Amino acid sequence: MTDSMDATGLERSLVFTLKHWCFWQSAPYPNLNNWPDGEILPYNQGNADVGFLPAMQRRRLSPLARAACAVAWRCRNENGDMPSVFFSNHGESQYYFEMLEDLAAGEHVSPSRFSQCVHNAIAGLSSFHSSSYLPYVALAGGSEGPYSVFLEAGGMLLDVPQVLVVWYEQPLPEVYRSYLPGSQTTWALAMTLARPGGAGRQLRLTREPANGPGLPENGLPNLVQAVVTGQQSGSCRLDRAIWYWRLDNVS
Repeated sequence: MTDSMDATGLERSLVFTLKHWCFWQSAPYPNLNNWPDGEILPYNQGNADVGFLPAMQRRRLSPLARAACAVAWRCRNENGDMPSVFFSNHGESQYYFEMLEDLAAGEHVSPSRFSQCVHNAIAGLSSFHSSSYLPYVALAGGSEGPYSVFLEAGGMLLDVPQVLVVWYEQPLPEVYRSYLPGSQTTWALAMTLARPGGAGRQLRLTREPANGPGLPENGLPNLVQAVVTGQQSGSCRLDRAIWYWRLDNVS
């Protein structure tokens, strides 16, 4: 999945065939001029449509889980089952903040609520609802931010022909917002990535080391904004790296 190395001999570029993408957000978003080979799911009054699930399973999903499961389902429906990589900076922050408040008040924590807010819960639910027996990984925010998904997917693609990647976020509880930038809506983006050189657009990412504070992103990350607005190249500065990305619009 790499095609270049830096002066130290370390690989610094990743290339994927982007087979399909799917996006949903809890606010209306115009379905215009976005990247090809994908779709923006209907706003649906702020609730991602998971009508493909039985009613009992739908009721157990949080708004964030509904969003992630909806876009993941569409990519699997389009391209079949595959291993997956899920990413969220903070995951089910509303749930675990409520649990912290309960603990501070001397109350018991619901085992059901706890099981729903562990960081790999949404990845596990998506796998279960899709009847998938293939591996999945759940990543949290780190020094590489959402681009860590591409590092994980690149490693997986050494052994499998395609990988599902899913990013998802929701607004943080009010008490955290003065300390951390974050999403202003609940949203999820899924992509089916395959080995480079296949039929379809080629997504190229290059990482350059950098020192100093990254540029905080409020709202949708710039790569996610690019997908839904049609911007086909850009960059993102993180604390330890600058990531450049480009979608080569070739078939």
